[in-house]
Amino acid sequence: MRHYCTIFDKNYLFQGLAVYRSLKYSSKPYKFYPLCMDEESYELVKKMDLENVVPLKVQDILTDELAKVQENTTKGQFCWVCQPIVCRYILEEFKAEIVIYLEADSMFFADPEILLDELGDSSVSLVPHNYSSNYDYTSTSGVYCVQFNAFKNDEFSKTILDYWKENCFKYSAAEPHYFPGQLCLDNWPSLFKGVKSLTNIGAGVAPWNSGKFEFSTKNNQVLVDDVPVVFYHYHQYGCYEDGSYDLGDYPIADETLELIYKPYINELRKVENIVHQSDPTFNFRKVLKKEISIKDLSVKNIKVIFTAYIKVLKRKIKNKKKYNIFPANYFDTTD
Repeated sequence: MRHYCTIFDKNYLFQGLAVYRSLKYSSKPYKFYPLCMDEESYELVKKMDLENVVPLKVQDILTDELAKVQENTTKGQFCWVCQPIVCRYILEEFKAEIVIYLEADSMFFADPEILLDELGDSSVSLVPHNYSSNYDYTSTSGVYCVQFNAFKNDEFSKTILDYWKENCFKYSAAEPHYFPGQLCLDNWPSLFKGVKSLTNIGAGVAPWNSGKFEFSTKNNQVLVDDVPVVFYHYHQYGCYEDGSYDLGDYPIADETLELIYKPYINELRKVENIVHQSDPTFNFRKVLKKEISIKDLSVKNIKVIFTAYIKVLKRKIKNKKKYNIFPANYFDTTD
């Protein structure tokens, strides 16, 4: 039995359920544990009663120590803080043989078992960012990415989870661009035994490395340099109020749009329809803004809104092809 977990709130619930549904490729029985960061997401997932899904809420893992950290972190940072804690919780509470942490904004295209086969006798897996040469953010984001981290139920894993937790507790709202929880992954191979850095290039394909690969299909399987894509990490994906899609700052080739993003966006649409069968009123999502109104100027998150708007404006000024913003019907399919 495989035990997968992820973290999302109501604004990322559609993405979280998309990665869950993509585990259909798994050749092994599995359970999926979403840590729901708010009441709305927890109650909805619980109501949906999905096969193999065990929803968790923050209260399940909350301690006095964790509550103090929550007071000093942003909502996003607190999600990162909870990553090692929910993994440890599943190992201990559910006696899981192995737990695999996934990022909610990912989707599988092939059986993840190939990555666990590569893990072999090791206890913990790491997936490199595998940056393209012109998008190397090793200094700020590290060699490795939190995106497919497997932990066996042994002392090697528990020691590493404790170390990860210690570093995640260094997140602070006062330092929004400091990522101690992710940067500390770079130390795992040298500090601890039992750590395996996965070499399969189909793991963790993402905007920051997709430009170095050639995408194709064979027998309905999406390939990257003739290797099956195991999962793609949809970093910076978002939607606007008018329904258009923003795919982020990185250049994206037409083949990647067709083979990687089109299936994802149509899967999100399917997820939304399924969710609405349980709750027609559920319409939460992270909504980006192309323009700033007078009303926006009065809200507390003006800095976030303004920063997002400036990023879009810069892309327009640079006159990039489509600047990665596409109308709602761009990814329509007749399938």
